[in-house]
Amino acid sequence: MNKYNQINILQYGIVIYFVLRAMSLGIAVNSYINIGGLDGYLCPFIGMFIGFIPLFIFLSIYNYQPDLNIFEKIDYLFKKTGKFINLLIIIGVIILVVILYWDLLNFIVSQYLFRTSVLLVAGVFSICFIYSNIFDIKVLFRVSNILFYISIVIFLICIIGSFKTLNISNALPFLEKGIIPPLIGSFSHITYSILPLFILLLIPKNSIVNNDKSTMYILIFYILASITKVVVTFITISTFGIELSKLYEFPDFLVLSKISNTGFFQRFESILATQWIIDIYVLITLGYQYIKEGYKHYINKNTNIFISIIIILSSLFASKFLFINNAIADNFILYKFPFVLTFFFLIIPVIIFIKIKRTK
Repeated sequence: MNKYNQINILQYGIVIYFVLRAMSLGIAVNSYINIGGLDGYLCPFIGMFIGFIPLFIFLSIYNYQPDLNIFEKIDYLFKKTGKFINLLIIIGVIILVVILYWDLLNFIVSQYLFRTSVLLVAGVFSICFIYSNIFDIKVLFRVSNILFYISIVIFLICIIGSFKTLNISNALPFLEKGIIPPLIGSFSHITYSILPLFILLLIPKNSIVNNDKSTMYILIFYILASITKVVVTFITISTFGIELSKLYEFPDFLVLSKISNTGFFQRFESILATQWIIDIYVLITLGYQYIKEGYKHYINKNTNIFISIIIILSSLFASKFLFINNAIADNFILYKFPFVLTFFFLIIPVIIFIKIKRTK
């Protein structure tokens, strides 16, 4: 596993930050608003605390047999069914990548390039993903290290610029319908934000520099990412009100258009929205790396560039023809997709966790 040795724990924590935020735009924030209502901003806040349970499971698997990646750990724990379990998780990652790809294309085409062919936009992004997938995964972690500081600066600009647009009365009364709606919505935070962390188990613990500080760094970036989602959801509801927030497909993006600027920038919100594109890019690229390593694990030899191209182009066409219209997409993502993620990235990890405890 020497190929991972140049990844340090700070880079690992930063990627966790991006993974937690990746499904915010058009998915997680919409779920908070539609389920939590006026108190939608409490969904990621409550979910952050409940999420310590799946995070503990993640850390337990991460710390178990630290020299092995997740494929090897599963083969070690499940002698007869390991291959099948690995295949199930790879299928889950493929579904996740396809949905994220669809969300990214839908956002770009609807907000920026509405007169441009979706396939053309998808082709451009596919080239980026193919290029990223050619290199070793440690390159993604290095690039993420740089992108993190850019993302944080953009986020702070958004927060400061949003102060004038806030109307706190839009977020009142507090707990309008009690604690139940935000409590239910908190499970959206767990499924959309925390469960995809399982993909990061691709990296063996002992391959990470300064891994003795793993728990501290993971917790820091876990809390930081969750707080950003609380802030974004609160600003969205406070700016538009709950009814208008439910109406928009990307309300958190449209808030940016309210930010006053000096006129030097045209469509300044387009620059600020790159933070979400970065989040999605990191998780999709990580997902492709997981699929590639899973394929390599199955055939016991290195993959070539053509396999990467086939994987990426297949997900491109799958995302293009996945939903007939946005109404069907919204219904699936809001009410069905969480159960898909729960099966692949919670139930299976729980089984692995129980097996680890019994083995010990």
